[in-house]
Amino acid sequence: STPKTSIRVGKFAIIGIILAAFNFLIYTFLARVIMNTNELLWLDSIISYALATILAYSLHSKITWRERNITRRGIFMFFLWNGITAIIISPFFTWLFGLITPVYEFAFNISSTLHLPFDYAFIESTGIFGLTTAVTMILNYLFYDRLVFGVTPVTYPALVSTPGTVSIIIPIYNTAKYLKKCLTSIANQDYTKLEIIMVDDGSTDTSAIIAKSFAASDPRFHYYYQKNQGQSSARNLGLSKATGDFISFVDADDYLDKTFISRLLAPYASTPATGLSVCGIRYNRLRTHTTEDVYLKPLRTRHPHESIKAYALYLLAIDGRLYSSVNKLYLAKYAKRCHFNTSINFAEDTDFVLHYLTTTPTSHQGIAFILSPLYIYNSGTDTSTMRSVATKWDNWRSAFARLKTWLGTHPSLRERFWLRLVHLRWFLSHKKQLHRAKSA
Repeated sequence: STPKTSIRVGKFAIIGIILAAFNFLIYTFLARVIMNTNELLWLDSIISYALATILAYSLHSKITWRERNITRRGIFMFFLWNGITAIIISPFFTWLFGLITPVYEFAFNISSTLHLPFDYAFIESTGIFGLTTAVTMILNYLFYDRLVFGVTPVTYPALVSTPGTVSIIIPIYNTAKYLKKCLTSIANQDYTKLEIIMVDDGSTDTSAIIAKSFAASDPRFHYYYQKNQGQSSARNLGLSKATGDFISFVDADDYLDKTFISRLLAPYASTPATGLSVCGIRYNRLRTHTTEDVYLKPLRTRHPHESIKAYALYLLAIDGRLYSSVNKLYLAKYAKRCHFNTSINFAEDTDFVLHYLTTTPTSHQGIAFILSPLYIYNSGTDTSTMRSVATKWDNWRSAFARLKTWLGTHPSLRERFWLRLVHLRWFLSHKKQLHRAKSA
C-alpha cells in the first residue's frame, strides 16, 4: 500500500534539491545582505538541520508515505526524536566534516578556476546541509513509523484469488443529484463479482428513474422499493435481500475509489482471522471545495488476551473509523444476524458495527485497516449535513447507555478505562457540535 521505492527515492531527491537551493538562498541573504559576512556556518548549521527535519516530516507524512494522518502527539514525537538525534550524532558530524574537508577544498578550487561566485563558506555550508539532510533522512526513513506511530503499518498483498461475491447495499432517498456518480463508481470497481442492492426509501425526486436504469443495463444491480421508513429500515431490507459472501454499505450521495472492494477484500484472502476490513475516508467538503483524508494513521493491533470489546472501546476512544457503517467490508453470514435499530436516529451505525464485532466468533474478530482514503464522503449534501440530533446531549447520553448495555454487567478494568475515555470523547464531540451549530 506504499509507493515503490524508486518513486520514493525520486521524490526524496527532487525535494532535497529544492530545499538545498532554498537553504543556499537563505544563507546568501543572511551572510551577504544582513550580516555582510561569510562566517555564519553555525547559523547555517541550525538552518540546515531545521530544513532537513522539515524535509523528513514532509516526505514521510505527506509525500513518501501518502497513507498517513499524523497526530499532534506524532508531530511532537517526531521533532523530539530529531532533537535527540542531533545531539547524539554531533560528534559524528565533527569527525565526518574533517574527513570531507578535501572535498570542500577541491570544489572551492574548481569554483575559483571557473570564476564562479561561490566562496569557500558557501561550498562548506552546502556540504553541511547535504550531510545533515542525508543523516536525518536515513534515520527517519528507518525509524519514522515505529517512533511516531508506535507501529509498523500493515500492508496486504494484492488480491489474487476471488474469495466470493460482495453485496453492496445502497439506501436511496432523494439523492438524484449524486446517485449516478455513486452507482457508476460501484459499477466500475476493479473487482467485478458484485451484487448491488439499491433500496429506494420512498424517493420523490428522479432517484428511482436513475436506479432503475442501472438495474436495466447491468444485471448486477437490483432495485427494491419501500415506503419511506428511514435509512436504517432501508439497510435492513438490503441485508435481507443480500446473497453475497461479503457485505458493504454505501450512502447514495457518496462514491468509491475503483479499488475500494478489492483493497478491502485483500485482508480476507491473506489473513483468515479477518472479520472486518476498514479503510480511510476522503471528506469532500462541497461548500468550501476542500478535501481532507482521515483515518489513515496506523493503529496498534489487538493485544494478546485483550477482549474484542476492550479493543473496540480503545478504537472508539482514540479514533473515529469505527463509528460509521460505511467504509467497511463485513462477512455476510455474521452481518445478516445483525440489524440497524430503526427506533433511534443517532449513533445507529456505531451500534451496528459494535454488535457485528461481538456476533463474529473469536476466530474471525481480526480488524484490518487499509490506510487509504477509498471511501469518498460528500460532506455538505442535503442528507449529509449535520442534523440537530448531534447537538442534543440526551442523544449522546442515550448512545452511551446503549454502549454500556453492549459492554455487559461485569466489564474488566481495561474495558472500564476505555469506556471512560469514550465518554470524555463524546462529551467533547457534543461541545464541538454545539459550537458548529452556533457558528453556522
